[in-house]
Amino acid sequence: MTLTCPRCSTNVSEDALYCSYCNLPKPKFGFSAVAAEGQQEKQQPAKPSKSPAAASRSVHQPRRRQRQGRDISIAKLAGVAIIVLLLIGGYVYFAPLARSNEPEPKTVLTALDTLKRMPSNEEGLSVDARLNRELEKSKRMGNLVGYQGWTVKRIDGTKSKVFLIFSYDEVDHSHHQAEWLADLEHNQFIPHGELAVSISK
Repeated sequence: MTLTCPRCSTNVSEDALYCSYCNLPKPKFGFSAVAAEGQQEKQQPAKPSKSPAAASRSVHQPRRRQRQGRDISIAKLAGVAIIVLLLIGGYVYFAPLARSNEPEPKTVLTALDTLKRMPSNEEGLSVDARLNRELEKSKRMGNLVGYQGWTVKRIDGTKSKVFLIFSYDEVDHSHHQAEWLADLEHNQFIPHGELAVSISK
């Protein structure tokens, strides 16, 4: 009885220890067992490989995600750029309008200088000198803790009027303030508050 060598398909006697052609040693259970195993391996279906379309999809998916990520980043940057441009445009458009409703600094400084030189209720002392004397008095008595001096407060909606204010603070948390409503067009000054009224002529 002859068997077939599983390696080279040569007919081999059942009693042979080696294949006469390729010298394959006789397995423990004979050539027939090896042949049967070979046939089983041939009968097992091969694993299906990915189709070209599926392989192409797997390769292109990361690239597609990268492109989508870049598109989103570009869209965000474009949105931020548009917002910045709108803010800049709004400032360029509205800033001149806001400044047009404010009094001219030169006019305000001229009005302040005029008020400071005006005579007070005390002979020989101007408004500024009279206020400085009150300030020195508070300092000499040890009551002065803060000094703001002259400041300007604008009034919304008008460029012809401002408040001119002189103020200081004392140890008892009292705030002393003399203010005048200045009409820049007519060069008039109306005192407001007890201190301003008390030193005005």
